[in-house]
Amino acid sequence: MNEKTQGFVLQSIRYGDTSLIAKVYTLENGLQTFMVKGVRGKASHHRAAFFQPMTFLNFVQKNNPRSNGIGYLSDVEVAYPYQSIPLVMNKSAILMYVAELLAHSLTQQERNEPLYSFVHHSMVWLDLVESGYANFPLYFTLELSRFLGFYPRANYAPQALFDMMEGQFVSTPPLHPYYFDGEYSLKLFQLLNLGIDELSQVTLTGDQRNHLIDGVITFMRLHAPMLKGLQSHEVLKEVLR
Repeated sequence: MNEKTQGFVLQSIRYGDTSLIAKVYTLENGLQTFMVKGVRGKASHHRAAFFQPMTFLNFVQKNNPRSNGIGYLSDVEVAYPYQSIPLVMNKSAILMYVAELLAHSLTQQERNEPLYSFVHHSMVWLDLVESGYANFPLYFTLELSRFLGFYPRANYAPQALFDMMEGQFVSTPPLHPYYFDGEYSLKLFQLLNLGIDELSQVTLTGDQRNHLIDGVITFMRLHAPMLKGLQSHEVLKEVLR
């Protein structure tokens, strides 16, 4: 079965001399794996650059999308060519973080149009915005937790602490070490109440942002064990300091 669809690349690995295997999160069928033949050949219409992480593609999917086998792509074209992300180091680091985060998180082979739209809108916003995006990784990670089913409960009260294991604000320190103190709990609550165009309204120093990133990653790992291998946020912390 041939099916026209769209998707964004999560990972790709070289296969043989001229081909590669790509993991693509598609609009129609969620996570799919494709063999892309001849991508490194001189006359290839499917250039290797098309399959860099977080590239949005239009293509024809060849095979039964519900099967467990590897499919094939044809008529591949870039759906949204990035303008600034490849040229701005901070944005490139954010893109690599997002790609790794999603590669660890997205496993379902089923349609999820709201999730797809969220990722697409977020990456286009990052590409087009000129400033005020330092808090984007925090926003994106927290919003992703909503789609994964464990978004923090916004039950904040003055002096509350955010319990990462419970995913909510509490009035007394929990018996485990996985929580934000009062200062960072307030910052987290402020972030939870902002849209993507309002991210610069929460003022953070580099150290504060890094502490929040560490804590939010811990929160994600506590609820999604597949994220334990996440590493790119360490690079992110250096470039956004």
